[in-house]
Amino acid sequence: MKPQPLPPVAKAAHAHHTNAGWRRFTILMLALIVGGGAAFYWYILPRKAEAYEVRPRLMSLEINGPGLLDAINRVVITSRIQGFLKAIEVDRNDQVRKGQVLARLESVDLLNQLAAAEAEATAAARGIGEAESDRARVLAGYEKVKIELERRTTLARTNAISPAELTTAEANFRQAEADLARAEAGIDRAKAQLLAKQANVKVLEARLGEATISAPLDGVVISRERNPGDLLLPGANLMQVVELSTIIVSARFDESARASIKVGQPARIRFAADPSRLWTGRVLRLSRQVDQETREFTADITLDALPESWAMGQRANVAVEAQSPALAIGVPEILVTRRDGRPGVWLAEHGRAVWRPVALGYVSGNNIEVTRGLTAGDLVLAPAGRYPFEPVTPGIRVQ
Repeated sequence: MKPQPLPPVAKAAHAHHTNAGWRRFTILMLALIVGGGAAFYWYILPRKAEAYEVRPRLMSLEINGPGLLDAINRVVITSRIQGFLKAIEVDRNDQVRKGQVLARLESVDLLNQLAAAEAEATAAARGIGEAESDRARVLAGYEKVKIELERRTTLARTNAISPAELTTAEANFRQAEADLARAEAGIDRAKAQLLAKQANVKVLEARLGEATISAPLDGVVISRERNPGDLLLPGANLMQVVELSTIIVSARFDESARASIKVGQPARIRFAADPSRLWTGRVLRLSRQVDQETREFTADITLDALPESWAMGQRANVAVEAQSPALAIGVPEILVTRRDGRPGVWLAEHGRAVWRPVALGYVSGNNIEVTRGLTAGDLVLAPAGRYPFEPVTPGIRVQ
């Protein structure tokens, strides 16, 4: 039986269905070809990429830390005695010399006490003369009684006098000895009294001298807390003076940098008041104590020159050019990328690009220290255009 020819409408539908299938097949084949080509290009065909070979070495580290402007010789001027301020001879920002008068206290009472003490010392000196005269008188009587005792002793041997007369002579001699000893003690007592009076004079002279407050060093007055007429108590803050040559920046660094920072290393300082200007200096000394809460230690940095607008307590940022204490691993900063805030680098491993997180340390010029995540011989790739499992052939080493 012959097949019946399809109606014209059915023929058209069948032809359309057949053409659509061919088109889908063609598109699928093209997609497979393109996808295969892309896969070949992206995951099979290796491409040259600049790389940096990791080699441990001694690095010049830039260790940063906050600091405050301070001074080694910073003196709080106080009074050792109580009194009313009569005058203040200097003001803030004045330069002073050692021994220069800074302030004076009312001293009328001290002057009167000193005059009385000097008079008492003069009287005590005259008392010594009186005691010495009394001793001379007693000594004369002692010599007379002594001669009389010797004469009566000689007469007693020949029975020329009675024993009672000899006894009386001996008693008179012992009395004369006691009087002489008392006279000599009176001289010593008068001399001791004179020394006491003279010491009291010196004490009052010292207190009178303390009524005049002088500068203990050459420096600049950075603060003044009192005015004339104020009652100044012992130990109360009158003013502060700093020695310009001892002004330093007291910087704080993490304790991990303790072995890297050495005395004499150069430092760069930027003050918060003028961050655009750079000041230079050197490490003067390191603290031997680490803060138990912040785990930081301090380093004093001397300045080659002072800012014109310096002020005690001024904030600064300090960068010390230190040397790593041992071989360290570092890579150029441009090779470090971040994912979700974590730093990392692209490595060439078995011909593929792999991203690896790292822990960073201190900056070293254009390089940065890597404390964890890299080992000697690793090849770090330039990060531009990198993607996971990219086939790469490490090319020129980035130095």
